[in-house]
Amino acid sequence: MAGNFTRRTLLATTAAAGLAACGRKRAPRYSGWLFIASAGDRGIAVADLAEFRRVTTIPLPQTPGQIVPASARVFATCPEARLVCEIDPVRLAVANRANMPGRIVAVRAAPGGASLIVATDHPAALHIVAASTLRISATVALPDTPIAMDISDTLAVLSLANNWVARVSLTGGHLLGSTNIGLRGRVVGLRPDGKSILVGAEGQNQIVTLDAGSGALLARLPIAFAPTRFCFSADNGGQMFVSGTGDDQIAIVSPYQNEVDQTLVAAHKPYGMTVAVIEERNLLCVTNSGSADLTIFDIDTRGLASSIHIGGNPGEVLITPDGAYALVVDRDSGDVSVVRMSVALNHKAGSLSLQETKPLFTVFHTGTAPQSAAIVPREI
Repeated sequence: MAGNFTRRTLLATTAAAGLAACGRKRAPRYSGWLFIASAGDRGIAVADLAEFRRVTTIPLPQTPGQIVPASARVFATCPEARLVCEIDPVRLAVANRANMPGRIVAVRAAPGGASLIVATDHPAALHIVAASTLRISATVALPDTPIAMDISDTLAVLSLANNWVARVSLTGGHLLGSTNIGLRGRVVGLRPDGKSILVGAEGQNQIVTLDAGSGALLARLPIAFAPTRFCFSADNGGQMFVSGTGDDQIAIVSPYQNEVDQTLVAAHKPYGMTVAVIEERNLLCVTNSGSADLTIFDIDTRGLASSIHIGGNPGEVLITPDGAYALVVDRDSGDVSVVRMSVALNHKAGSLSLQETKPLFTVFHTGTAPQSAAIVPREI
């Protein structure tokens, strides 16, 4: 009987047939869950990474935004509903929920996972929320609507709609001060040691750096494109990788020297980024929405380590904690492409025969219009 034969069906069927024919031993999988906030399904899609398949969708009262792991807990936001939901990672169900005083703009888990730091607008404020009860322990009024946020163990920094950057003490629960940078910040990041703030200016080819303690302006760094995403290297943030819209480059910034070090060509329209240490190599993984690839760079040599064609519209990329797999989430369909990292790092384009293992291992579906994703170990 005729039927629809999709890309993920073809890949899954081919992989299964190849393994059966060759009698290969099954590759080890990761014991954990992949949680994806699906706007299309209005819920949290959950996939079993030991089987690479979706097992359920946890319904939410409104469209989800962020997935936030915090120690032994997992949280999801419904921004327009002003709602934070705790997800039980054992029962795979909503365990608790709490309304916030305003529309949720951004959420971060405090180091250690005891608190959630929630930025809201209408009213503009920062809330410190106990993860165990979802009760607000402190609220700090902000001078204007927050756009983006980053935190350390003691400090929250927020770019605001009125071109200011606010600094909030998380230990004292009060506003430390604000700095007018003259530009609207679209993305903000704290250097891993917490001593400087980096702000990507919206619509401007510039990164502004500030002193985290005083808020004083340190530098304005021109780059070749308008920055939209930051990603720090694993070596205490000695390098910061920057992607943006309308360009095929990744900028490498030295946040301790306040200078732009280099730019790399990263296929077409780089989007999601993550770093990992695999086979004793420091790697930067970049998805490319224009060319539908996953590009992997060796950070130490600044050279191309591998490039794998994913197809579709690749968005976020996550690496399983054991370093075995890269998971690339399609921004439209919610299909997750699974890449074997060991094979990808030893793969030469054009060298594969029908008998060889391919880097793109399989594809499975989660939920449409994914907003964010997180890997959660099964043992929690």
